[in-house]
Amino acid sequence: MANLLYPASTGHNVDDKYSPLVEPNLFAGNVLVPGLTFTDKYMIGPAGQIMVHKPGIETVTATHPGADFSDAVVQDTLVTIALNKQYNRSRKIYGVTLASVAYDQAATELELALQEVRAAWTLDGLRAIVQDVDVTIGANITTAANTDGSDIYSFIVADRQALREKKANPDTIIVSPSTYSKLLKAPEFQRSVVTDDAVVRDAYVGRIAGLNVFEYEDLSSVIANGDKIGPTASAITWVSSTDELEYIIYDHDALSIVTSVEAVRVSENPHQFIGVSAQVQIVSGFKLTNGSRALIKIHDASAS
Repeated sequence: MANLLYPASTGHNVDDKYSPLVEPNLFAGNVLVPGLTFTDKYMIGPAGQIMVHKPGIETVTATHPGADFSDAVVQDTLVTIALNKQYNRSRKIYGVTLASVAYDQAATELELALQEVRAAWTLDGLRAIVQDVDVTIGANITTAANTDGSDIYSFIVADRQALREKKANPDTIIVSPSTYSKLLKAPEFQRSVVTDDAVVRDAYVGRIAGLNVFEYEDLSSVIANGDKIGPTASAITWVSSTDELEYIIYDHDALSIVTSVEAVRVSENPHQFIGVSAQVQIVSGFKLTNGSRALIKIHDASAS
């Protein structure tokens, strides 16, 4: 870019000056928060995968007074949480660049590496719900959306009821920006005025029908283009350009995320180049431990 002239075209060149501040990049909100939107209770030590026992249950039928016990062996099942996803990001910074800029480039690059990894990690966390959810619960697939949002509360209440009838305890709903816009028009939506700063930063925006509401800008990216959604006999093919994942309702204790490695560092590598690398690495496992404790609502545009 040519230097500026004052006066324009006939004047003198002016010196360039770079600001020590950096224009921030845009990232989706952090909707996965331990104890709030997922559980990390199965992080119990070194392991490549964690096996969780799920005891079986049976129905008890009343007998006459004085009857003896009737012993029963109720088989349990195992839920596997595999730590099978690794996220690496290394942003290279040459020494000559570090010495030539007014801002703290290493800190900025490390923060960006964290944000980039977190974006991929969050998507995989929500994909675990979509992959393992029981798609027979509730009216999960809608063929037409009411654009004014007047039906949004009715949909959410009906879906919460469907989960409660399965004995689940839903407490979380993650919504797309368009669904959140509908909620803003709904008189039933309670927006939080006094909320902890950390929770606000992590995209918690209110409550509706007993559910904590989180807006997630990348919700439409959770399902990949071409994926099959729904029961085999009536599955739809996901078209990412037109279909919409409107919201996910679930019990946060059913979404388990386990992490075994979490490294954040600025590392020198003098044998290959003069400078540093801002590096982040996370190894995690994601599992919806019970598909009956979650529900997804999608809009199939092709059926509208």
